[in-house]
Amino acid sequence: MAKDSRRSAHVVCRAVAKSRKQMRSAAEVHLWSMSDDDVTDTLSEAAKLRAQAEALELRLAAEADRRHAGERVGATDTAAWWATETRQTRPAAKHRMRLAESLDRHSPTATAFAEGDVSVDHARVITECLDGLPTDLDDPTIPLRAEQHLLAEARHRDPKALRILAKHVLTVVAPEIGEARDAKALEAEERLARETAWLTMSPDGRGSVVGKFKIPELNGAMLKKTLLAFAAPKHQAATQDRAAAEPMERRPSPERMGDAFCELLERLPTASIPKLGGLNATVVITMDIASLTGGLAPGVLDDGSTISAATARRLACEAGLIPAVLGTQSELLDLGRTTRLLSGSQRRALNLTQPTCTAEGCDWPAHLCHAHHDQPWSSGGATDLVNARKLCPRHHARIHDPAYETTHLPGGKVAFHRRT
Repeated sequence: MAKDSRRSAHVVCRAVAKSRKQMRSAAEVHLWSMSDDDVTDTLSEAAKLRAQAEALELRLAAEADRRHAGERVGATDTAAWWATETRQTRPAAKHRMRLAESLDRHSPTATAFAEGDVSVDHARVITECLDGLPTDLDDPTIPLRAEQHLLAEARHRDPKALRILAKHVLTVVAPEIGEARDAKALEAEERLARETAWLTMSPDGRGSVVGKFKIPELNGAMLKKTLLAFAAPKHQAATQDRAAAEPMERRPSPERMGDAFCELLERLPTASIPKLGGLNATVVITMDIASLTGGLAPGVLDDGSTISAATARRLACEAGLIPAVLGTQSELLDLGRTTRLLSGSQRRALNLTQPTCTAEGCDWPAHLCHAHHDQPWSSGGATDLVNARKLCPRHHARIHDPAYETTHLPGGKVAFHRRT
């Protein structure tokens, strides 16, 4: 059975038990009888009460850690024990334990938190800022002045605005050294953000691709502004059938932003995108003329996936068409000896006929491969499709390596063998 804290001699135990009892009583009372002023004033006081309760909980967590509460029950640490005991996730408990430890080092913030003057989010911003200050400051009063400044600002700023201000706190409290140090710290933060940027994408098997990314704030702001322009009601009204379009929302929903992202990708100027495998990074769609003019057969992308004929026709209305039918007069497919490098037309044709590296057992996609002359151009070989093959960078280097010999296989593949 749980211990009855109301009968404990310690004032903290009795205060917690009494507060819980009073809160249970208040939760059962109907609020309709409160005046408007009572509701608004008590709502603000309840926020302070919540902060005070969280401050006490973190103080108790720090004390439990000092007493090695987790070790007594065989847990890996106090945070793991605390997570199990209170049904928190372990990452959340560890995050809160770090805050509890930091509050022990910054008593003004801990006091303001305990009095309900700042929220737990404000306290986290302030302590993280103070813990991140340089350790080689000549003036030992700077950390305290920074803490007092942030506490004063926290009384009329939300945590997000306070975090922005905290990045430049040295410039405010110690301008003689802060401006240079803040600039250096900002440059380091931007450099780290760019170095640690990442993006993942994977098909969900139902016609969509699911992705996540992490990019610097500048690039995030650029992307958001661009998507907002595409998602803006004026743009939507100008590009959609007014009769068929749904009423425009004042604030774009996630779905509208997703639609804007798709439109952005479809409208990227291919001429300004770096080349990939000697070609502009353009997706090639292969389909027969009957489907293009009204049939139902799907179009095939250069990675093997398919799109509906209707989608292909929609794209064809806005994009230049590149025939994927070899031998037409629309594009020159054979250049003979007039040039050494394959043209963009030839590379596109080669990508379609050789969708992967032509080395046996290699599935490197064609758009990442090099174009290779079977009979070297320097030895009289023509820059024609019949003399060209796709090889990934590794196999392209190997085919020129005298330590290997090649065997041409039926179907157009080549096999490599080390010379003996």
